[in-house]
Amino acid sequence: MMPLLRLLFLLTAFFPGSIPWERITTDQISFLFPNHPQKLEKLINNIPSTIYQTKDLTCVLGVVCSDISVTGISITPENIPPLYEEFKKGSLLRETAKLKNETNIPSDSIFIKEIEYTIIKENHEMTYFKRFIFKNKYIFQISIGGRSRHRDIIEAEKDIFFNSISFPSSDKE
Repeated sequence: MMPLLRLLFLLTAFFPGSIPWERITTDQISFLFPNHPQKLEKLINNIPSTIYQTKDLTCVLGVVCSDISVTGISITPENIPPLYEEFKKGSLLRETAKLKNETNIPSDSIFIKEIEYTIIKENHEMTYFKRFIFKNKYIFQISIGGRSRHRDIIEAEKDIFFNSISFPSSDKE
């Protein structure tokens, strides 16, 4: 029985789409995670933020929803580039961080940028993909990563994860 369980456990790591992912829906954003996330409420640089995080055998995934309206800064076409640069810089603070790629994600109604970067953690190269989404009064940081040697699995899960992101309609914003 144990060898069969181990085999099933290993197969789920190599076929990320084979197990149903869990839909997480908030007032601000909806997304899929491979399992139930930990939810944290924090003040990050005096900005109220809700953090959803989880991991599976290969990847760590996170969604950070930051309400910047308390700063008095509005998300406008003029403010987005400097805000993006600040958030990108914050993602690359580690001494070993190397920006590999930076992409604009086309969207009619919202500003989305994606970065790919690597870091060295515990003598392993780690690859991360992070999207910054600016919508209404929120900045969303959506990230996934893992050991670089598992890049194929990271990219497969990234496609599921990033393609699952949607924004509930709201008249409150």
